[in-house]
Amino acid sequence: IILNVILIMIFFHLYFLKLIQFIISGMSSVQNCSGTNASHIGRVCTTWGNYHFKTFDGDFFQLNSSCNHVLAIQCKDSYENFNIQMRRCLVNNIPTISKIIMMLEGSEVELSNNSVLIEIDEKYRTQTCGLCGNFDGISNEFLNDGKIIVIFQEQFCDQTFSSDPFVDCQNILDVESFSKACMVDTCNSTDNTTFVLCKTLSEFSRQCIHAGGKPQEWRNDTFCYKKCPYNMVFLECSSSCPDSCSTPQASQTCDSHCHDGCSCPAGMVFDDIGNSGCIAVSQCPCLHNNEIYKPGESYSHHCGSCVCESGQWSCTETNCPGICSVKGGAHVNTFDGKVYTFHGDCSYVLAKDSNGLSYTVLVDLVKCGLSDTKTCLRTVTLALGSNSVVSCRSHKILVFKPSSFYILVSTTVGIQLMIQLSPIMQLFISADRSLTGTTSGLCGNFNDIMSDDFRVTSGLVEGTAAAFANAWKTRASCPDIISHFGDPCNNNILTEKYADFWCSKLTDPEGVFAPCHAVVSPSTYKDNCMYDTCNCEKSEDCMCAAVSSYVYACSAAGVHISGWRKTISETVYNYNMTSCGRTCRSLGQTDYSCQVNFTTVDGCGCSEGTYMNEEGQCVARESCPCYAEGIIVPPGQTISKDGSTCVCRQGILSCSPQCEYPMVYFDCSTAQPGATGTECQKSCSTADMACVSTIHTGCTSGCICPDGLLSDGAGGCVNETSCPCVHNGQVYQPGETLTVDCNTCSCSGRKFTCTNETCDAVCGIYGDGHYVTFDDKRFDFSGQCEYTLLQDFCGTYNGNGSFRIITENVPCGTTGTTCSKTIKIFLGDNEFQLKDDNLQVVKGTIQALQVQKMGIYIVVTIKPGLVLMWDQKTSLFITISPQFQGQVCGLCGNYDGNSKNDFTTRSQEIVADVLQFGNSWKVSSSCPSAELISDPCCDVGDNSCVQINNGSHMECRESMSVQRLKRGSTDLTLSLIP
Repeated sequence: IILNVILIMIFFHLYFLKLIQFIISGMSSVQNCSGTNASHIGRVCTTWGNYHFKTFDGDFFQLNSSCNHVLAIQCKDSYENFNIQMRRCLVNNIPTISKIIMMLEGSEVELSNNSVLIEIDEKYRTQTCGLCGNFDGISNEFLNDGKIIVIFQEQFCDQTFSSDPFVDCQNILDVESFSKACMVDTCNSTDNTTFVLCKTLSEFSRQCIHAGGKPQEWRNDTFCYKKCPYNMVFLECSSSCPDSCSTPQASQTCDSHCHDGCSCPAGMVFDDIGNSGCIAVSQCPCLHNNEIYKPGESYSHHCGSCVCESGQWSCTETNCPGICSVKGGAHVNTFDGKVYTFHGDCSYVLAKDSNGLSYTVLVDLVKCGLSDTKTCLRTVTLALGSNSVVSCRSHKILVFKPSSFYILVSTTVGIQLMIQLSPIMQLFISADRSLTGTTSGLCGNFNDIMSDDFRVTSGLVEGTAAAFANAWKTRASCPDIISHFGDPCNNNILTEKYADFWCSKLTDPEGVFAPCHAVVSPSTYKDNCMYDTCNCEKSEDCMCAAVSSYVYACSAAGVHISGWRKTISETVYNYNMTSCGRTCRSLGQTDYSCQVNFTTVDGCGCSEGTYMNEEGQCVARESCPCYAEGIIVPPGQTISKDGSTCVCRQGILSCSPQCEYPMVYFDCSTAQPGATGTECQKSCSTADMACVSTIHTGCTSGCICPDGLLSDGAGGCVNETSCPCVHNGQVYQPGETLTVDCNTCSCSGRKFTCTNETCDAVCGIYGDGHYVTFDDKRFDFSGQCEYTLLQDFCGTYNGNGSFRIITENVPCGTTGTTCSKTIKIFLGDNEFQLKDDNLQVVKGTIQALQVQKMGIYIVVTIKPGLVLMWDQKTSLFITISPQFQGQVCGLCGNYDGNSKNDFTTRSQEIVADVLQFGNSWKVSSSCPSAELISDPCCDVGDNSCVQINNGSHMECRESMSVQRLKRGSTDLTLSLIP
């Protein structure tokens, strides 16, 4: 009996893409989906064994053919969503499936024991063609004008199919048709009847499961025996999501049908870490840096140690110091790990204690290039006690040079300064844990909460780095800086290639820096390296400084890297000496080196009548530049300084006072010894800051306000009671109010007074795998599996949770990027899915949720204090109330306020690598791990998101970081996330 079906197509790619959109509340209905093992036999087509087929509508037939056949194709629509083809061949005289070609959307194909099973979505009813039939629900595949064209031999094996293991299958399957298939196997078998018959019995058991039945174990040691690896056992209904040491709760969120196969005995999980077979959870090993640790074994790091317990890491931390740094003259890392960039041109409070009586660290940032974005760290000032500059001979500090590149300043007040001198100046501050929560300044408040590091003296948290930095100026005469956007590497392709060649060595997984990757992520350091190298006139110096900052961070974390300078550069460093009164700087400033008596030494210097400039060259007096508060002014150039016009002549800056009323000019040359000038002028923003007049700046002449008045920052003078408040660059007069998050703030006495309500936190996933955790940690992760976004089955609460939110990611595009296909919500015994334009009830009732539509968003209240918002496309936001603080985990972080530990894996280990973190939250350990993907902007450029910087978004730019949005520009997503 031959059924000829000729429809041959060749496909070269696998397509699997859905646009997730649904509308509810009167626009569409909430669908009820079948449970995990409920009957869905009417949507299943299968072929197995000795050329047997069963159609979607329940017809059985046998087609002895080695041709390529179409099993199922969508043939009743203008567009094919799927096409599944198959070919058989004989292997040792046994029919074997040799080739399968698939184009899929809306179908599920399962390959098992030389069989093919196709499960199709209900939406394709009456739209299919092929050997699987027309899917119309009527068993009429072989009728032509009412006559049967396929006739099977009327024999059966009902003694086998009616036995006790298959009692649950009798009323839900076509036993007679399976009996006929069984007899065909028996009749056609020439040598081993049992071998052929086992295939049909196995298929009967699988079909029973798909129909909602529960077949019992029917195999034994002598009949259809299946041998399993390790100590696994063969089960007729084995979980499709087996529990393992790395995913011990996989079966709890599994919505795939069970299948026959090898599985671990009840109460055991598979050891997918040590590959030792099935073991008890308590015997699960742990993984750290690709090394396996048995239960009870531990490892130590620079700030603590971790012990392996039941496949989970139990870690304890010691009192590690906080590290704050100023790198490249523009990049700041706070004590709590916040990273930002600003281009300052003033003196700033980098760090001080809360009352300013113990210590103060000031930094002078100045413009040092042709563009406004090229700034350098020029001076570091440390004041202890009564705000006086510390002498190197003080008993309170210890100063020495551990190498020719660094100066170390150690104090007795809990801070330590490491000042890098070459190739450019950089600063690293270490703060003892005893100072937690007592610091302020550009380094933040050191309270382990990164999200409030931009808090200023007014009491509010600023939205941008520029607004934050402006609040910590120490000189009223300095103008406010503005935010600068754009990538300097876009200006010169040759410089960009040079920067990429050297800076990419930081992230090379096989390079000299690789041993540190697991401890300190190199991604931010590479970004800074690219930025500085492209922005600097001396690209090599800035590149080497950026690389050395990563080396320092690694050293602070306990990983010491050597030999890297040979990899990076062959630079030769020269050292020059100068003599008293023989430098250009000595012409306009006091040369304090002349006041020190020391034994004369030999060395290189300038002859009498010539002066050494900043480049180590001996020049005439007329060619000397001038120096003003760390700024180098070329000879003959005019600048505006403290309200005066100044011109550089023969190394001396000559200024003509031009003060506007009510300001008056203060001349340091006529003042009493010890007097302070414009460097100590108070303004509305600096009224609370102590003045530190250093030997470097000394008294500075210029325009100041009369006694009793403060500078208003705009060239005028006001009484302190008339000072406004400033937030995100906006001025608020006394009595005016504004709303910040869920609190109302009122301006009074230069500061804001706010209500003290605890606000909800938001986790956001948008565009091409861009994540923002509850604690404001931002990262990109593209994986093609199911991942746990949020759950309260965490740590010691592992078995006492109540909800899970899981996202299923699928490829979208050709660059390796992913999009969310399905969002799964587990609440108690209820299960829901956001999929295919609908909220689908998989298990339970819709009454367990509150669902409404707000604009383009579907808003689902999962439980009090837990709300999910979805735009039906690529953006998902989860809002959570403070009652869940420290009780959740997943890709959204642990919501404890400390973003430093947001990369906590499922095994409770804090890691630095985003791939290690993201892959740990896979729902199934069998799903392949995500890998790094190339930056798509490398091929198309970085000009697609310039609209973020245009005028229509000015208001947003002043209250939030735009740079973090541009990092998400690879998918052309313009989502302004505050």
